[in-house]
Amino acid sequence: MASFLCDQCLTAFVEDSLPRRGSVCFKCHLKGIRIGFTQGKEEFKGPTIGERQRKTVADAAAKGIVAEPVGQRWV
Repeated sequence: MASFLCDQCLTAFVEDSLPRRGSVCFKCHLKGIRIGFTQGKEEFKGPTIGERQRKTVADAAAKGIVAEPVGQRWV
């Protein structure tokens, strides 16, 4: 067990070895993590999945292509 001094808040914390996060305590490490997401934000704004599906089928029909959603073929 070794004692380390946090680089950000200057508090001492005890670990077996230097953590992968470096000499930063767990509290300061959590402050630096952005809890959220970067992928899929467009799913919550704009058209729904059903609306996009209907638009895709309508666009295909306008081009003369017979398209049907995957879920309807396998149900």
